[in-house]
Amino acid sequence: MVGDENGNLNLSANVTRSAFVKMAVAASPYGATVGDTTAVSPYPDVPYTHWAAGFVEAGVAAGLISGYSDGTFRPASSITLAEGATIALGLLGYSAEDYSGAYPSPQMALYHSLSLDKGLTAQAASAPLTRHDAMYLFYNLMTAASKTTGTY
Repeated sequence: MVGDENGNLNLSANVTRSAFVKMAVAASPYGATVGDTTAVSPYPDVPYTHWAAGFVEAGVAAGLISGYSDGTFRPASSITLAEGATIALGLLGYSAEDYSGAYPSPQMALYHSLSLDKGLTAQAASAPLTRHDAMYLFYNLMTAASKTTGTY
């Protein structure tokens, strides 16, 4: 995360879906493979010229994130706690096969049981994540148990 021109991290600002997927892909083993440009438009509302198109494409390919049922990604929308938690769990090796029940209940239960919630202010699954929340979520990933290999 970088601050604005004055160095302010704006921790109370909401995180967009495109910004969060960039953070997630950068934190993943795929981060070094994402280029500045892509020749593919991963979603109609994420043209190949969008600054995050490469990260969205990599996040989808890695199974970390998907679009909505209407075929859009909504890059400028705020990411919700449930969406962010699900992506974080994906970084730990969990996938749809690991959950039973209706989204987001099993994802949120695992998120809490792995203590990924320490320091986050967002409580409801539908609450938008702030930059503060995203910072803590990624920090908590560093000590969380992954599905197969110990800590992240």
